[in-house]
Amino acid sequence: MKTILIISGQETTGAAKGNYNRGLARAARDFLAPHFTILTTDVEDSYDPQTEIEKFKQADAVIYQYPVFWFTVPSRLKHYIDQVYAYDVFFGQPVDRYGSGGLMEGKKVMLSTTWNAPSDAFNDTTAFFEGLSVEEALLPMRKTHTYCGFTELPHFSVHDIVVNPDFEADRARLEDHLQAVFNL
Repeated sequence: MKTILIISGQETTGAAKGNYNRGLARAARDFLAPHFTILTTDVEDSYDPQTEIEKFKQADAVIYQYPVFWFTVPSRLKHYIDQVYAYDVFFGQPVDRYGSGGLMEGKKVMLSTTWNAPSDAFNDTTAFFEGLSVEEALLPMRKTHTYCGFTELPHFSVHDIVVNPDFEADRARLEDHLQAVFNL
């Protein structure tokens, strides 16, 4: 693996200023830069879809850093995917069955998410997510990438960032996670 694309998918709106996710995206970039060529995109900046497609073609792995808004991706990140994930580039006609036409085979994806939800809201049948794990709650984004042929890397999540933020501890956990995932 030589090239990693880091996509910062925060959305500055209302109370959300995007600093936590921008900071984690920068931390990932800085941590991985000595070992890999790093490409970056911030979905709040202007971008050219064709240039973004070229970044995906170059990348061996893609890391999405984004906040979970209303249990899904922020609207700007969704818009980015809608503009960039082109037919005959990311996916094509299914080969054998639905979901088998992904054209990004051999590429890996990691979701790094921030949540207002505390970690104990997951994996507990009596809690809000009714026993779902974080990975299960991220199913739409995960399946988007499976559909395109990506292989999932272990994902990373930060919880309770509104009530109990601890950026330095979360940055250190992210670096530990990246070290393990990328065998550094």
